[in-house]
This record gives sequence, C-alpha cells and structure tokens, in this order.
Amino acid sequence: MIKQVKANGITISCEERGAGEPLILVMGLGAPGAKWEPHIKAYEKHFRVVAMDNRGAGLSDKPVLDTYTTGEMAADVVGLMDALGIQSAHLHGISMGGAICQLVAINHPHRVRSLVLTSTFARMDVVFRRAVEMLRDACGQVDGDTLNHICQWIIYSHKFMNQREDFIISADEADSNDPNPMPVFAYKAQCGACLSHNCASRLHEIKCPTLVASGDSDGFASVDVTMEMVNNIPGAVLYMCKDGGHVHHWEQLEAFNEITLDFLLAHRTGEH
Repeated sequence: MIKQVKANGITISCEERGAGEPLILVMGLGAPGAKWEPHIKAYEKHFRVVAMDNRGAGLSDKPVLDTYTTGEMAADVVGLMDALGIQSAHLHGISMGGAICQLVAINHPHRVRSLVLTSTFARMDVVFRRAVEMLRDACGQVDGDTLNHICQWIIYSHKFMNQREDFIISADEADSNDPNPMPVFAYKAQCGACLSHNCASRLHEIKCPTLVASGDSDGFASVDVTMEMVNNIPGAVLYMCKDGGHVHHWEQLEAFNEITLDFLLAHRTGEH
C-alpha cells in the first residue's frame, strides 16, 4: 500500500507491505523506494516493511535547494516513523540510505532495533568523493541515458557487467520508463548530502546490533571505507561479497537476501 504522510515539514511517500516488527528501508542516491522491490519480496514475509522515497525522489516532496543533508534526511526517517506510529524499527539503508540510517541510530538510539548498512560510508575517501562529484556535475550536462551508463559503470562490478549484459539492458529499460524521474536539482541536492556526510567520529555511538554489507569490487565504497565502519561500530559484523560491486545486493540477490534476513530475524525483539 502506498501512503503519503506529512513529516519533518514535507510530504513523504512510502510503500508499506507485510506484517510483524517494522523494518524501514532507505534507498540510495538518485533512486526511489521502489528499487527495494527484489528485497521486499523476501522481507515482507516476516516484517512490516516500509520502503520510503527520500526527499527529492519518487513521490516524495522535492524541496528546491542547492543541497540536502543526511541530517535532514535522518529527520525525515524519524518523522515518517512518528507519522506511522512506529516507536522503534529495524533500519536498512543502501549507500546514501546507509549514511542516513547511521545518523538515525546515533541521534535517536532508542528508535533503532537493529541496523543493516549496505554499500555505504561514514565519510567519503577521495575516490568516492570524485565519483559523486563527477555524477553531480554531469547531471543536466549530458542526456539521461549517458548519465545512467556512467553510473552503471561505477555501481556494477565489471565482472558482473561482462557476464550479465542482459541484466544491465533490462535495468536501462526500467530506468527509462520511470514515471517519476528525479529532477536535475534534486539529484544534485542528494549528491550534496552524500558529499557533506561525515559521522566517522561518532560511529562508536551506534549501540544497536549492526551488519555492514559490502562488495569487494565496489567502485564507490572501497574496502577501507567499509572497514572504518566495521572497526568503529561496537560489535558490528561484516558481510563482504566476493566480486560484488556497489549493487552487490542485486548482483548476488539470493545470497544477500538470505544473509540480511537471517540477521534481521536474529534481532527481532518480539514487540510490534
């Protein structure tokens, strides 16, 4: 069911499915919550899944600003939870979504039951920063298909691209048929949120059970970026996907769903 609620001063759209303990899904740069679909199919059998459109994406409001911040977007998540009557939830964030979820866990620890951080970062290294700057600056200067191909070259492992061009072509078609494409200003504003995010010095404040999931061939988030989180979040456990790119969660979908679902199920509290 698609819902639209007022939260943190804007309208936020989300899709809610399944029943059980709440699980909030927060997507990454440039993508709507609908991109969670391959994972929702697994999660909704056990959880009340809420897949939100971040500000600037999908059917949520798109404030006309030069930049957003992960702090504002973390407040969006908490506001959405309030609007839906969710006192605490499991959180799973991908890339920018993982950065947002880190701040929810740091600033509102009582609201987070467990945390899955996929292909994300506490702060950007030079490679990551330059890649996002390139995408930000190219947006609006090149056509959408070209920008999408640049992004694909970064987010998929090159091994996967060579072996599964059919998958890439199908992804192209799905993106070109998006009924709610992101405006240029909103994409740039989300890039700004990624570029300004830095909570590395506060990772030790995350107290909930945490799974960090990454690909060893990620063109954005290097192994060093991943290990900074693993080494500084108390008790964090690591899933490193062999030959996985930034979207290893799609490249090796079955394994990813099994590992993340097992983690989430192991940390159910029994409170709905």
